[in-house]
Amino acid sequence: MAWGGPGTPRDGRWAGVTEESMDVQTRYHYLVERPDKGTQELYIRDTGVRASTIWHDRYISQMHPHVIAQDRDLPVDAVYEALAYCQEHWEVICHAKAQEQAWLQARQFFVEPV
Repeated sequence: MAWGGPGTPRDGRWAGVTEESMDVQTRYHYLVERPDKGTQELYIRDTGVRASTIWHDRYISQMHPHVIAQDRDLPVDAVYEALAYCQEHWEVICHAKAQEQAWLQARQFFVEPV
C-alpha cells in the first residue's frame, strides 16, 4: 500500500497517532496515553488512574501491589506495569507534577481562605 492510501495518516483515520504513541501501544498492555488530559504521563487503560497514583499507593501509602489491585479493581499485572513505567520515566513524571503544581499555585489554589 502506498503512503497516503486508505488507513494511512493522510486520510484522517489515524489523526493524532504518532510513531511515539504507537510505541506506547506496543510497549504497554495496560497503560495508555490520555492526550485529553494534557499530560505525558500514562494512565491505566479504561480508568482515570495515573501511573503515578499507583506509585503513590505503593511507596507513600505502603500498600502491597495485590492490595492496590484489589482496592482499585485492577489486574495485578497493571499495577506492576504502572510501577515499572514510573521507575523508567521518573524524571518526566516529576517534571509534569512540578508544572501542574506551578499552574495551581499561579491560580492561588493553595491559598487559605481569609
